[in-house]
Amino acid sequence: MNNVRDFGAIGNGISKDTAAIQKAIDAGGIAYFPPGVYLSGTIYLRSNGGLDLAPGAVLLGSPDPEDYNAADFCPQNRASVNEIASGAHLITAIEQENIVIRGGGRIDANSPAWFAEMPMNPHSPIVYQRPPWRPSQTIFLCECKNLWIQNVELANAAYWSCFLHGCENATLSGLHIHSDDRVMNDDGIDLDCCSKVTVSDCIIDTGDDGITLRGNSEPLKQKRACEYITVTNCVLRSGYANAIRIGVGSGIVRHSVFNNIVVYDTRTAICVVSKYSDREGVNGTTISDLAFRNLHVDVFRFLNLKLDNIPTPKFPTPTTMERLVFSQITGRVELSTFVHGNGQGVIRDVTFADMRLCQGGVGPAPDRHPRGRWGCASTDAAFDLRHAQDIAFERVRIDWENNGAGWTSEVKAENATFTAAPTCHFPKMQATAKA
Repeated sequence: MNNVRDFGAIGNGISKDTAAIQKAIDAGGIAYFPPGVYLSGTIYLRSNGGLDLAPGAVLLGSPDPEDYNAADFCPQNRASVNEIASGAHLITAIEQENIVIRGGGRIDANSPAWFAEMPMNPHSPIVYQRPPWRPSQTIFLCECKNLWIQNVELANAAYWSCFLHGCENATLSGLHIHSDDRVMNDDGIDLDCCSKVTVSDCIIDTGDDGITLRGNSEPLKQKRACEYITVTNCVLRSGYANAIRIGVGSGIVRHSVFNNIVVYDTRTAICVVSKYSDREGVNGTTISDLAFRNLHVDVFRFLNLKLDNIPTPKFPTPTTMERLVFSQITGRVELSTFVHGNGQGVIRDVTFADMRLCQGGVGPAPDRHPRGRWGCASTDAAFDLRHAQDIAFERVRIDWENNGAGWTSEVKAENATFTAAPTCHFPKMQATAKA
């Protein structure tokens, strides 16, 4: 291994160590960080190498924009105009292979450098206004293969913490990811058009989404589906969004499993949406063959499953969402589970099995919760189905808190078909179907 101090790194948190770190990387193999604070701008990882941060070592993002890559440093990179994210990164690799990031140390994106002086957003007072410039994803690995990111802490993201785009054969394990609830768009792990990935034994506490599977293949040189992914043995929290989010883009997400996961203090445990915006020309993500098993949730909403996240879109998605299974689910919720199609695309073959939920809340609610979290609408049914076919309930039990005041039924269906097996415990059971 190449000790970064041997290449001139100081590690005092004041002197900029970017050049010394890059020299250690370019020398080949693993760049080793002994305990210390290494202030750095963008560093570029190479094939057959990586980073080893000892416990007590901190790689700290520079507070100076000029220390980071330009948005056009590679053709696959994107700045975000809407979210005011620059396209700059702290750690990146493009079209490389056999890369390791490990060691027990800390990668700190230094979000206070960008947000500390920002006022709260008047339209969403639980979050800061976005600053005029901020880095994008802390770690950005694009069209790489054979990756290991293990046993490190990812802290204080100014945007997403870890973004793998178009990558193959990746292992992410033992990560402790945490960021400020007041920072907009500070996701934990985003897997976009990736294949054969395992995520395990991670503790993720973010403001925005914890783990996402995305299907945005447009920037990639090689178009591919997001598939063959497992997420297991994780504890997730999202301050104002979703612990697990599926969708984004006009590609494909399929053949993936989430298992043995705890979600707490979160607006929505699982969000599966084909199309989030109402832009013309964006088809939405085709989603199929997903399994969510053995989850314990203590959240506002268990599931938001929709073709369009916009209630009445001008350009509804024509995509298909099918063969989804939610089983061995326990916990407490306060808002309706939504399964909403749009009358043009297709939602079909969704199974809820071996579930026991304590349903709190008060039933019908506007799209804002008293705690200030948006996306908290609810109807008077525990499961609200619209424009969906072949929805099955097997061994599902709803325990109504306080006798379920304000709630009228376990299942409400509009232009939808469902079956509830005799093994279901639905004491209200005023399931209705509107033509």
